Amino acid sequence: MQIAGCKIVVCVWVQVCAGCFGGREKIESRRCPAVGSSPSWQAVEVGCSFIGVGSSPPFTALQNNRRMRYEGKDGGTCVPEPDPRYGGRFPWPFTWTSGVRQPPLNPGDMANLHERINHLRPVWFEGFQLNVTKGCGVNRTLGASWNLSHVTPSGFRFGGHFQRRCSDSVLTTPLVAFDVNPTTLCTNLLLLYRPARSVGLELALQLRPGAKPYVDEVSLQYTGASRTSTVRCSTPDTTLDSYRVSLDHLVSVNDRLCFGVELLCECYRGAQHTNVAFAGRYNRETSTLAATVSPEAFDLSYWQKVSGTLQMGSSMIVNQRQNRALGTVCYRLEHEDTVIRGSFDSDWTVGFTYGSSDHYN
Repeated sequence: MQIAGCKIVVCVWVQVCAGCFGGREKIESRRCPAVGSSPSWQAVEVGCSFIGVGSSPPFTALQNNRRMRYEGKDGGTCVPEPDPRYGGRFPWPFTWTSGVRQPPLNPGDMANLHERINHLRPVWFEGFQLNVTKGCGVNRTLGASWNLSHVTPSGFRFGGHFQRRCSDSVLTTPLVAFDVNPTTLCTNLLLLYRPARSVGLELALQLRPGAKPYVDEVSLQYTGASRTSTVRCSTPDTTLDSYRVSLDHLVSVNDRLCFGVELLCECYRGAQHTNVAFAGRYNRETSTLAATVSPEAFDLSYWQKVSGTLQMGSSMIVNQRQNRALGTVCYRLEHEDTVIRGSFDSDWTVGFTYGSSDHYN
């Protein structure tokens, strides 16, 4: 049997209903030897063609009493005439579906606006560094590092981070992260606590024996369904006449686009300076474009996922205060247990880092 250019072999009891043809043709039936004598009602739809298998119910009931026609004498078929409302297409319930509109997502804060491009950049260090990390549970991690350098303090340090518990696969606060120099007992301490689901408090301290705790940075953040507001206060040095205070607000317009503004007030040794910056970001599944604009600086970054193992990005930074402009192209190449990061700067700085681990992030 051939229908619409396709050959279909029906190995069942085939009985074509005479009602399909308005009684103009006689009933023809054929029996396949491989099938039993008890026919059952089935229907097979190919394009706009119907093949009736078995006896009742008639085709006219299935096709809403559409007029049918008979083609050929050997192996005849019931072919419905196309509905003039739809032309040669399938009816709209089979071809059109309503889309799903996702609500706006939380955009994060201004500090992480260019997070994707920063994730590709190599982590530079001078000298020799050995890091060892051990996970003691879903909420506990211990680590140690040994560093030999002329830029950063040399020596051995150990530390870790602890979280209270894991509830429904979500790590809850408070979070405590620290690292200690066993020689001088100087400690860096980070505390993160969320008294409510949408409010977070972060505190970074430096502890030295025989001295008062030094507050490096403190921040208060409100996280809504589609917006984030953050207040940060930091002190560049131990003197009280130097500080830096910033207030930023970022809002998601939809699940792809977000805009924000940041107000910065800083003071360095009695000289005060105030500035405002505007930011925007456009996200897609495999690419991201982010920009930050202020009267004194401009920052533009673009990230793209080329394949399952390769990510690439480029950025351009213009700083009028420092009278400096820099362009960068960076990449990240991942394998099963290896990650390679590299970057090429417009000031002829070229480099890469190679990392190998069982679970490298």
